[in-house]
Amino acid sequence: MTYPYPPQGQGYPVQQPPVPTERNVVGIIALIAGILGFIFACIPGALIVGWVLLPVAFVLGVVGVCLSGKDKGTSIAAICLSIVGVIVGVVVFFAVVANSFEDAFNESDLSAGGPPPTVDRPANDESASKPGSRTDPLRIGEPVSNKDWTVVLGQPREAWSLIEAENQFNDPPDPGMEFWMVPIRATYTGSESGHPMLVSVKFVGADNRTYSDDCGVIPNPLNQIGELYSGGVAEGNACVQVPAGADGLWTVTTSFGDPVFFK
Repeated sequence: MTYPYPPQGQGYPVQQPPVPTERNVVGIIALIAGILGFIFACIPGALIVGWVLLPVAFVLGVVGVCLSGKDKGTSIAAICLSIVGVIVGVVVFFAVVANSFEDAFNESDLSAGGPPPTVDRPANDESASKPGSRTDPLRIGEPVSNKDWTVVLGQPREAWSLIEAENQFNDPPDPGMEFWMVPIRATYTGSESGHPMLVSVKFVGADNRTYSDDCGVIPNPLNQIGELYSGGVAEGNACVQVPAGADGLWTVTTSFGDPVFFK
């Protein structure tokens, strides 16, 4: 009987016990940062925190993968989670931007209404259909409003003498042009805060051109009045350089809304 002994000088191969992997502290920290970053990336108000934590998680995850003898699972999970978190954060960011633009463009249009007007305006079916349009302008003194503002324009007047007296370094109007100043009363009615500089007055001439050039340093400019909170009132002036003696309409807007026309 023969026995399967190995050839002389040779022995059975000895199996080496598996080398245990050590806990990857860097990978664990990366995973925690990735989880927190992902959560914050889903919250619009805390998005910036997610943008900080997710790159940190990615970098630490890469470092954890490169460490020899360390467990790789947490590091790989951190890398994957940080990538997914960035994608989610981008989606949330553009959703917030889209909502902001929608609010600015769709909810900032002024319309006739507000406190009782200080002038009488003839009522007829045609003008009641779309008051404040270019074909049916409002009268100066009629209030217009949206969800954030109620605005009343005062009577415009030629104002070079006042502007010259306000600051001796003011340049006179260009040849064929005049400085016309418009008193404005703007009441903020929103829930947060708003700045009067968002209220803009321009002039549309009979030549179908919009005029918006300012007049230099003017008395009590509206755009230099401080930020308002709900119920706050700003009273000041706007000034536009317009063609001398030209017929036209005044317009007022807030933010990015469509203009309301006044005659």
